[in-house]
Amino acid sequence: MSLPVPTLLTVLTAATPAPSPENTLRPGLDPSQVSPGLVGFLMTFLLAAAVVLLVMDFNRRNRRLRYRAQYAEQRAAEDHVGGYADDAAASSSRTSRIGGSSEGDVARPPRAGDRRDGPPRA
Repeated sequence: MSLPVPTLLTVLTAATPAPSPENTLRPGLDPSQVSPGLVGFLMTFLLAAAVVLLVMDFNRRNRRLRYRAQYAEQRAAEDHVGGYADDAAASSSRTSRIGGSSEGDVARPPRAGDRRDGPPRA
């Protein structure tokens, strides 16, 4: 005594409403009076254009943020591996060979693209 399992097709056909008659407007209304018309199209178009421009701006800002993070990681790796300490040691050894002072206040020369706020710009 098992019940037959309804298939998806029978469930969907049972759930779809019957088509409505052609003229569903109130008497005295014309279909052109209830359509959005040109104003509705323009507003929809402007809204879609604004969304597209906002998405493009978001992607640009997100990409810039990612590049700055990569650049900061690269600079941190350079500073820890062969950055200030190696430059200062090399500079002090060069100045001690020349006869200058070997104090720790030797400044390293600026590198190409040496900026703290982002990657070098072309």
